[in-house]
Amino acid sequence: MAQSREFSPRQHVLMGLLAILILVGGFGLWSVATNIAGAIIAPGQLVVEQNRQVVQHPDGGVVAEILVKDGDEVEAGQVLIRLDPSELVSERNVVEASLFEILARQGRLEAERDGADHITFDPLLTDLLADRADVRALTEGQVRLFDARRKNLASQIEQMGKRVGQISNQIEGLDAQATALEVQLKLIREELANQQALLDKGLTQASRVLALQREEASLLGRQGSLIAQRAENEGR
Repeated sequence: MAQSREFSPRQHVLMGLLAILILVGGFGLWSVATNIAGAIIAPGQLVVEQNRQVVQHPDGGVVAEILVKDGDEVEAGQVLIRLDPSELVSERNVVEASLFEILARQGRLEAERDGADHITFDPLLTDLLADRADVRALTEGQVRLFDARRKNLASQIEQMGKRVGQISNQIEGLDAQATALEVQLKLIREELANQQALLDKGLTQASRVLALQREEASLLGRQGSLIAQRAENEGR
């Protein structure tokens, strides 16, 4: 009876390694020698790694109410939380009050600039007059100030008009005095010429001529003073 061939695992291992080498070498040779001219396009979808998303308000604040729970599905535009509006309302009121005051003052200043007899306020203020007591107080205060300043300006204009009239009268008076001085100077000079002629003939005293000369000099001084006063009044 013939003996069966003894099983040898080494032979099978060598055959397996040889097969692997042939497969790897063949695939490598194929990848180098083969030119892939196209690609396979298949539909796909990108998804976030996690379903949870961070929700954060850009300005921050105190959360007054949370309207969803962890794990709830939400839709675009759905309200998730409500912030406490107290701080924002306070800041808005401060800015709003400042804006209203500026607009009310602007209306008064523009009316004064244009010489108007009343103030035309911005429509933003007039639309709120019926419902906002603070806006009414602002506009009424500016109206009172506008009326007071108009009266004060009118009073100043009236006083200046009177002052102009007084200065005009003073100038007229100075002109009259200057005219009278011209007449006096003319007479003094005529008399001085006559007295000088008599003095040259020895028919009068030198003191008389000197007195007339002093009078002439005095009149010339008064004439210069009147000219200066007139110039001063014209410059007022």
